Amino acid sequence: MGLVQEAGIPARPPVVPPLAAIVNTFSATNCTLQELPTSFVGAKKILSGALTAGTLATVLSLTTGGVLKFLMAHMEDGTSRTLRLRLTLDGVVVFDSTSVATASPVMGMMAVGSCSVHTAGFQSIGSLVYDAIPFQKSCLVEMASSLSETDKISALVVYDSK
Repeated sequence: MGLVQEAGIPARPPVVPPLAAIVNTFSATNCTLQELPTSFVGAKKILSGALTAGTLATVLSLTTGGVLKFLMAHMEDGTSRTLRLRLTLDGVVVFDSTSVATASPVMGMMAVGSCSVHTAGFQSIGSLVYDAIPFQKSCLVEMASSLSETDKISALVVYDSK
């Protein structure tokens, strides 16, 4: 769709209304985590850093506009824990979910996008399927674990920023 300029008035891009919520399989409280591939091609992995049990920690904070294409929370080991992922776009919490306790190193939840899985030898590879969730001013990704721990959960993200 092109922009139209009339009588010397500059054309303006359409206004994108703020997103209210992302609803998917994982958006319910006490969601069951999904078994995921052991390797992802194309996503940036951000380890959680030091966590205090049950307390959200920022893993990504962008202060410009952009497009979020993929976001997933992932467990790094087989210790039993709950996993929480919260996404705030332009000051609005659009996704906030906490899983049931799970003990598997290949479990996680996706807030944005999805993945398809194929096996290569003894390794399962995830091919990312991108979405396009725009944000105008800010994107905040926070995660929590039911345990106090360091770098045992991670976020996998793909985004474009302005």
